[in-house]
Amino acid sequence: MCDTIDFVIALRSTSAEDAIARLSDNALHRLFNPPNTPLLIESPGICHSISTYLALEHSSQDAYECVCHSTMWNFLQAPGIDNIQSIYNIEKLICTFTSIEPIHHDMCPNMCLVYTGPLAHLDTCSICGKSRWNQQRLQGFDGCVKQVLAQTFMTIPLGPQLQACNHSLESAHATYVCTISTKGHGRFCVSFMTPKAFPL
Repeated sequence: MCDTIDFVIALRSTSAEDAIARLSDNALHRLFNPPNTPLLIESPGICHSISTYLALEHSSQDAYECVCHSTMWNFLQAPGIDNIQSIYNIEKLICTFTSIEPIHHDMCPNMCLVYTGPLAHLDTCSICGKSRWNQQRLQGFDGCVKQVLAQTFMTIPLGPQLQACNHSLESAHATYVCTISTKGHGRFCVSFMTPKAFPL
């Protein structure tokens, strides 16, 4: 009960700049100053990398790297072939283009709770008693104690996602039509948030 009250109090005083939110300075700036022009990507290599990344969303990183390697091998003279990105670089670029940055919080390895707000100071789960830290990697190779998290929880903030939808005229119009068509009906339309809303 005390934890519940503490969370209610924390929610009442929360803000975008709150340390719990863990938004970077760049993400905060873009959140309060959203871009008002369409996103234009001129490099065919980067466009191909983004398209491949989105198409292989539920596949392994190796699958992405294999497709990119095959493209570079079979289309040596294609425009933009030198700009095909690694998985690490394309994820960074997508974050830069859209300002959608994941927020990571520590969590119980049994998924009982997330160590945030009033629970941020705990080292063990108050429900199952599991340690917050990976016990197998707690002891470093040089004898020094090295704390490694057992599990993390990732949140994708909604605000930057909605702002990213307005990077193109097509998706911005779809958002407007959705708002008008569902106004007063108690429904929320999510069709404009599909991958089709992000044309390259």
